[in-house]
This record gives sequence, C-alpha cells and structure tokens, in this order.
Amino acid sequence: GNKEKTRMCAPTSAEPSISTKSDAGTTSSSDSEIISSAAASSKSHRGFLYGTISLASVVTAGSVTMGHYQSRRNELGCDAMCVGSMTSARSTLTLVGATIIGRWSDSKAFDHIGGARRLFLFLGILALALDLFFSSTATTLAGLWMSMIPSALFQQNFNVLKALFGEYHEPSASAADRAGSVGKLGMAVGLAFMVGPLVSSTLLKSYDAAALFGAACLVIGTIFIWLLPAVKRSKETNENAENKIKEESTSKPSTGMFRGLLPDLVPAARTPAAIFIATARLCMGLAFHIFQTIWTVALRERFEFGPTEYSRYFGFIGLTFAVSQGFLAKFIIQRFAKTDRGRSRVLLLCALALGGGRLFAYQTHSLTAVFCLFGAIVTALGVVNTIFTADTSKIADPQDLGGLFGVLASVESIAGIAGPVLGGALAKVHPVQGPLIAVLFLYGVVFTLVYWGYEHIVCRSSKGLA
Repeated sequence: GNKEKTRMCAPTSAEPSISTKSDAGTTSSSDSEIISSAAASSKSHRGFLYGTISLASVVTAGSVTMGHYQSRRNELGCDAMCVGSMTSARSTLTLVGATIIGRWSDSKAFDHIGGARRLFLFLGILALALDLFFSSTATTLAGLWMSMIPSALFQQNFNVLKALFGEYHEPSASAADRAGSVGKLGMAVGLAFMVGPLVSSTLLKSYDAAALFGAACLVIGTIFIWLLPAVKRSKETNENAENKIKEESTSKPSTGMFRGLLPDLVPAARTPAAIFIATARLCMGLAFHIFQTIWTVALRERFEFGPTEYSRYFGFIGLTFAVSQGFLAKFIIQRFAKTDRGRSRVLLLCALALGGGRLFAYQTHSLTAVFCLFGAIVTALGVVNTIFTADTSKIADPQDLGGLFGVLASVESIAGIAGPVLGGALAKVHPVQGPLIAVLFLYGVVFTLVYWGYEHIVCRSSKGLA
C-alpha cells in the first residue's frame, strides 16, 4: 500500500520541477529581451546625439561664411539679376541632388562599410569643403558660380540624417518620440544659423579666417559621422513595405494622374500620403517665397533695416526656430496631438498662424509687433515641419526613407525656383495685394487639405505601415 501511494504521488512531485524549469526559461528569455532592448535604445540615443552634433557642425561651417560670401559677390559686381540667377541655379541643382542622393542613400550596396547613408554624409562634408575652398579663393564671378555646384548637388546631410533617424526608431515609436528626434535636427540648424554669422561678425574679420573656422567645423562633423552607429536592415521588413506600396498603388485610382508625374525610382513617393505631404509642402514653400518678394522691401523701407537690424532679426528667427523644433514641438505633440485628430487640429491652427501672422505682420508699423508675430509664425512652422517629418517617417519603410525625403526636398526646391518668379509677376498686377492674396490663398489650400484629408490619408497610411 505504501509503495502504491508512492507511485501515485511521484508524478505529482515531479510537476513543480517541470514548471520551475519552464518559468526559469521564460524569465531568462525575458531578461535577454530587456537587455537587447536597452542596448538598441542606447544605440539609438547615441545615433541621435552624434547626428545632431554633426549637422550643427556642417551648418555652422556654411553659415559662418555667409556674410563674407555676400560681400565677395558684391565686390565682383554681381547685380540683382546675377543674384537671382545664382539662387535659381542653386535651387535647380539642389532639386536634382536631393532626389538622387536621397534615393541612392537607400541602397544596400554599401552596408559592408557602414551603409550608404553614412557614405553620403561624408560626401556632403567633402562637397561643402570644396565650396568653402573655391569660394574663398574665387577672384571672378565664374569662380563663385563654380564653387556652389558641389554643395548644391551633394550637400544633403539634413535629409539623409532625417532618413537615418527614422531607421533608428522602432516601428512602434510614437509620433512624439519621432518628433523629438527630428526636432533635435531642426534645433541644430536654427542654432547654427544663429551662431555662425555672430561668430563671423565678431571674431572672423576675413574670408580666409572664416573658411578655416568652417573647415575646423567640418572636421568635427566628420568625426561624429564616423561615430554614428550602423543600422541593421531586415529583408522581411523590406518585402512587407514593397507589398504595401504595390497595394496602395492599385487601390487609389483617384490619384493616378498625379502618380504619373512622379519617378518610379522612389515608389514610396507615389503613395497618396506622400503626395498629400508633398502638395502641402509645395504650397507652403510657394507662400514663403512669394511673401519674401514684398517683405524684404517692407523691412528696408518701413523699418529702415540695416546690417545690425538684420543680424538681430535673423538671430531671433534662428533662436525661435531652434526652440520650436527642439522643445515646443515635442511638448505640443505630447500634450495636444497624441491622436490623429489631435495632430490634424494642431496643423489647422498652425496653418492659420502662418497665413494670418504674415497678413498682420505686413499691416503693422510696430517692430515689436513684427517680432511677436514672427515668433508665432516660426513656432508654427517648426511644429508643422516636425509633425510632417514624424509622419513621413511612418508612411514608408525605414530603408526607403532617403528617397522619400529627397523627393520632398526637391519639391521645396521647386518652390524656391517658382516662388520668386510668381511673386514678381503678381507684384506687377498689384505691388502688395497681388502677392499677399496669393499667400493667403496658398495657406488656405493647406488648411483645406489638412481639414479634409490629413487624418484619413496620412495618419491611416502611417498606421498601416507600422
């Protein structure tokens, strides 16, 4: 009887040991996942930090010579038509370069040496170094023309870094997290545009000195690009993203005529969400450049702006943009734009601020009011850029973001080419009302697009990929 009882109890006594082993295995697996997640998070944070520092160094290198470049251009007899031609030529080269570099930065061919994105970041550094050297030694206008070609074509580090930051994020990352990383890049650009001219005007009195300082900044930028963590790419994710793009391309016939205008090189740019954001950015870019045709005249004639006033004005713009991108945008998204509807409402308010702010700024004769209004305008612009970039990084596979950001940058370059021409033509119709009404109309188009379609087209597409 005792032996029978022992047999009956034996299996029961063995069950806890089996359960304990299973729990131990689960705990070990869970700990491994936590460690892996922590390592990935640390790698991403290092990538965000190093990328931001490298971009700040590159932008500082370019902005520190801006004043000297303009003076050199004036000394060589570059008149208004010459300046306009150079601006249009730079925009055209940037349009081509942004599209090509963006697409090529998605290539897997250079994964064995750290990835194509890192390679093109180094190329951007080299292009700007050539620009600094040739522009500082140029003695003719032809030399200045030649000096801008390398950087206009190949200096696309801002867009490449936006794509790289998109890869650093997990697919499940929230809009606020994506906004925070992109905001760091915007903050770096704003601060660099503020610091560069300030350092140049106070410490670097010659073009050669400014060029040497810029070269030192480029060395710093090169070091931090070298330190950027590599990104592991998933073949499965790539296949899923391609299938999604094919599905969207066949499921939205209403936008077929627009897709025909976009290159097949970047399939993600042919999706409805990408076309939506590109259209909104084009309208905003045109509005900005058209407004500049009358605003620069107003600053000079109404407020008698000179070098000191311009330095103060652009310094304020740079600082406000940096604060907006670095801090306010993420706070606003976390507080008011966690949901799709919340983001749409924030974008609607920003569209009103961008259009209405410019209208009131042009009407006022108070310089204090101008600074207050442009504080609101620049803040709204920073929030819009951050939301657009954060949502753009979710409408395409991370490995295809370079081409998509390149196309969006080329759209803004188109606005830079066409905007001044449209502004000049409208000014002939009426010196003030023509451009001003066009600006309000374009921001009205952005408002209408966001109101009717942002939540359903862009946000839904983002969720589909994630």
